[in-house]
Amino acid sequence: MSEYTDLVKNPDEWKSIKYDDPRLDAFATDVEKRYNLPTGMIVALKNAGERSNISEVSGKGAKGVMQFIDKTREAYPHDVNDPFDSIDASGRYMADLIKQHKNPIAAIAAYNGGTAAAKAVLAGKQPPAKETREYIKRIQTFLDKKYGQ
Repeated sequence: MSEYTDLVKNPDEWKSIKYDDPRLDAFATDVEKRYNLPTGMIVALKNAGERSNISEVSGKGAKGVMQFIDKTREAYPHDVNDPFDSIDASGRYMADLIKQHKNPIAAIAAYNGGTAAAKAVLAGKQPPAKETREYIKRIQTFLDKKYGQ
């Protein structure tokens, strides 16, 4: 039985769970394996990139633990109030971004800053938005510390 099975069955607990709960990390690790993603990618997006709890909404309208904007959520439908559904959608989205950009850092840039950010990374440049540059740096630092990547 997995570390998060009890939590999956307990939607009442979802509202109070923090984004960096070890049970969500365990699920994110399973999602990375399910979609053949680099080790730590979804955990890092969740814990270092987004750093958002389930009920949080960004200034740009991104919602939930994985901070999906409505337009992206239309392409990767999920319940933003269900952290497991959001984490799985993030895995599907990242798998597609990596296939599209052929580069994990460009995929991370796209996740946060869109196509222009990914194109900048692929051209050997920094993404145009400071937010995206800082986002990538937080994720790289997290991966280095936690996984030695």
